Amino acid sequence: MRAVLSVREDSPDCEIIVVDDCSDVDLSAEYDRLTDMGVRIFRQDTHRRGGAARNRGVREARGTHVSFLDSDDVWLRGRAGRVRGFYAAPGTPRTVMVSNVLLHEDGVIRRPRQPEWRPGSSLVEYVYRDMGWVQTSMLNLPAGIAREFPWNEALRVNQDTDLVMRMDRAGVGFHMDPEPGVIKEESRRHDRLSHHVETADFSYAWYRRESRDWSPAARAGYHLQDRVWRLADTGRRAEAFLALARSLAPPVHPRETARRALSMIVGRDIYARMRGSYHSRRRVPGAAGGCVAALRTWHDMNARAEAFCDAAQVQEPRQHVAMAGVTG
Repeated sequence: MRAVLSVREDSPDCEIIVVDDCSDVDLSAEYDRLTDMGVRIFRQDTHRRGGAARNRGVREARGTHVSFLDSDDVWLRGRAGRVRGFYAAPGTPRTVMVSNVLLHEDGVIRRPRQPEWRPGSSLVEYVYRDMGWVQTSMLNLPAGIAREFPWNEALRVNQDTDLVMRMDRAGVGFHMDPEPGVIKEESRRHDRLSHHVETADFSYAWYRRESRDWSPAARAGYHLQDRVWRLADTGRRAEAFLALARSLAPPVHPRETARRALSMIVGRDIYARMRGSYHSRRRVPGAAGGCVAALRTWHDMNARAEAFCDAAQVQEPRQHVAMAGVTG
């Protein structure tokens, strides 16, 4: 509800499609209220994972352009206008606009460093060598491109990277918007797929299939940014340290390597406190102000979503007909 309401707050006339991937939570009361607001709800008949849900949403979309938003993220005010303005300019029909991102982690908002994007650069080099952020909730694109390049429904992880790599190889252009358009939820939760034990192996299998033509720096960056934390978060510490060593051949980001090593040595919680204390002393005024405002937005949308759900539960229940499909 927080995700949906954040989009409606920014763009009341935007078509919103929710795909419920056959969840085991009864949200019928909340969906009734969303339907009254004009939100289109679709429910998958079986659990098919994120790629299939996003493809369903693209098929159902009636607009000229599509943006994605994961259910635990927040859409920021002004994003819809920036998307419309970008695609109104000439020369953008075969371009994916990537909104910038803020990260919410355990009650703190931070803005990650987004490296400069040089048009015509390799997307895989940008993501893994340069440590650029390109994630599902950041993507905005013409509906035709979204249909031409469907999500790989067989993948459990690395779905977003796989998608943009395929687009890049086919000659689709990319534009990195400097303005944050989304707050991405990065707080650790045991029910998140990315923290399941098997996802490290799923991700590594994908990497071995796809990385044959990658540069040594991109391969090292994959181990640093992907494999290390997946292994560490699932308790496979020895393998995580081995992956950290592989990220040094060649070394792409020594400071990040040192941070990952320290986090694994002292533990995630202690490291988070150390990092928070360090950043509080080195806060850049402009950046701090933006993060504080974003945190207020986060809490405000949380409160609105909770009130929305509470109100839905006291309404008269409706007679429901089984839905054939769902979109998100």
